[in-house]
Amino acid sequence: MPHKKKLDAMTTTGARQTWHRIALWISAWLMILGSALVLPAVCDAEPMDYNGCTTTGFQGFFSWIDGRIGFEQENLGAGTLNNLIADLGLPTDNQSYRVVGSVRPLEHHLLRIFGTIPERYKGSNTLARTLVTRNFVYPAGSQVESELRTAMFGFGYDLDFLIGPRWFGGLNGDFRYIDLRVGLGPPGLSLPDRIALSELVPCIGAHFESRFPFGWDAPPLCWSLGAFARMTYGINPNFFNFVDVSTGLSVLRRPMGAPLILNAKVGYELESYFNNQENIAGRTLELRREGFFVSVEGAF
Repeated sequence: MPHKKKLDAMTTTGARQTWHRIALWISAWLMILGSALVLPAVCDAEPMDYNGCTTTGFQGFFSWIDGRIGFEQENLGAGTLNNLIADLGLPTDNQSYRVVGSVRPLEHHLLRIFGTIPERYKGSNTLARTLVTRNFVYPAGSQVESELRTAMFGFGYDLDFLIGPRWFGGLNGDFRYIDLRVGLGPPGLSLPDRIALSELVPCIGAHFESRFPFGWDAPPLCWSLGAFARMTYGINPNFFNFVDVSTGLSVLRRPMGAPLILNAKVGYELESYFNNQENIAGRTLELRREGFFVSVEGAF
């Protein structure tokens, strides 16, 4: 009977995840359709939209995390699901630093490459409840140590089929390699309880960006201010679900006669990871990262 209750709970969780994904897809398509209906259908694009260019940049993501993980790793195992903050004692705040680059060979097509500097966070905690894993039973009141490692890199493609004088948007696709490793153990040991997820996640999504001069678009320095939004959703068949949503403002500085264009962005980003690869309660990872990011890119 306890196993049946677990399966019923997991079925309910799976249904919520399905409806969550459907809602994200509907939001993305409404954004694209709304852009097509509200903005002019026929426009002359700026020279920057037509000319091929190469960009490179650096981004900092300052976020806080939440989530839970199970170390049982056995079919219908009885291990507890452990909160990353309350149980494992991992730090709530973290920072991610990324390197990005892109090439626009044609008007409607953009190729991207990106990667994060590998991150490592350590934590410790005095347990307020008993934790059960495959290797140990950690009684309430005992000390534990934990570790979280994560990294990501990949490449993507943007199809900008909506292009106007000061805006563009369309669909995007990514291949992201995501590496997540979490460890737990008594103090002084080499963290005997571990779970490692290394997945190549195909993703699809939508994006939109605008640029408006607001009276600053005058020689010798040309300035533009705009808004942007991007959603990326993983479609990995191995039940590793990944969602990345970001939105914010960008400032474009274009010196007259200079070969370099600077584009600074600031905004909010949400990353969500969910893995229940074998559809069991004992091998689950849920990780949510949300916060603010700043980036600077140079276009040549």
